Order: sequence, then structure tokens, then C-alpha cells
Amino acid sequence: MKLYLLLALVGTALAARKFEKECRSAKDPGFCQARISMWWFNAESGKCEEFYYGGCGGNDNKYETKELCMENCGTEKLILRPHPRPVPYGGMTKDYLPGSGPSAGSVCHRLPYTGPCKGGFTRFYYDAATNTCRPFVYGGCMSNGNNFEFHDDCLSACGTPGPLKPEPRMA
Repeated sequence: MKLYLLLALVGTALAARKFEKECRSAKDPGFCQARISMWWFNAESGKCEEFYYGGCGGNDNKYETKELCMENCGTEKLILRPHPRPVPYGGMTKDYLPGSGPSAGSVCHRLPYTGPCKGGFTRFYYDAATNTCRPFVYGGCMSNGNNFEFHDDCLSACGTPGPLKPEPRMA
């Protein structure tokens, strides 16, 4: 009986370690330049989300299908405990109260930066001159912090939400 209990505890610990490694890791497209459609588990939202993998590097939080992602990391497998949010590249976090706008030293005042990699990811940056979030092409590495996957994330971090205006389409 003691051996069975010991094996059960070891198995649970190994499963938790695997979950942490595979399902809590941030999305990582790797350092190569391919555009391979993959799925990653977003532990913050509890959902599997599509992203483009560069073909090499990256981490274990990538799956060929949404079904495989959910099978390995789905919400029924979540271990409910606090987990720190990653700090954006450069170590900057929001340094103002929501709705009060970004301070002059925040990442929101940085110009959009494509970076040295050759990916073609559409991202959003905060344009402090116009107080809007605008799309730009991100190469996939070396973000300067003013780089958001979603328009709403950009507004939450840097802007004061107002009426939505259509953004110009990128060619």
C-alpha cells in the first residue's frame, strides 16, 4: 500500500512538472523564419490559440492541432494556483493607473520596432502622437515592449478605450 501511494505521488509530481513545462510556457515562435501554423495553450485565458511557429527553437508549448493542445493542456487539466505574469522584453510593466494614459517613460512612447528576425507577424503598437493603437509588421524577436498581439491588449496597456475606429488594412 505504501509503495502504491509513493508511486501515485511521484506520478502526480511528474504530471504537474510536465504541465508546468508544456502548458504554462509563453508562446514562443522560435528563432527561424518559417510560418508554420501551430497551437499553444494560453494559461491565462485557459484556451488553445493558434500562432505561427518559425520551425526551430521555441518551447514545448506547441501542438499541431487544437485537439492535441486541449488534450494535453485543456481547462480540466489546469492546476489552480497563482502563476506570475511574464514581464515584457525590457522589464517594463504598466506604470500608470488604468485610464490615466501612459507616462512619458513607458513602453507606450516607443516607436514600433520590427526587430532583426524575418517573420511577418501583424502586431499593434501604441502611437502616442495620435493616442491610438496601430498595426505594424513584427519580425518575431527582440520586441521593445510596444508590441501587442491584439488591438484590445494595446488599448488596455497604453490607451484609454473610446469609440472604435476602423484601422487601415495593411498591404
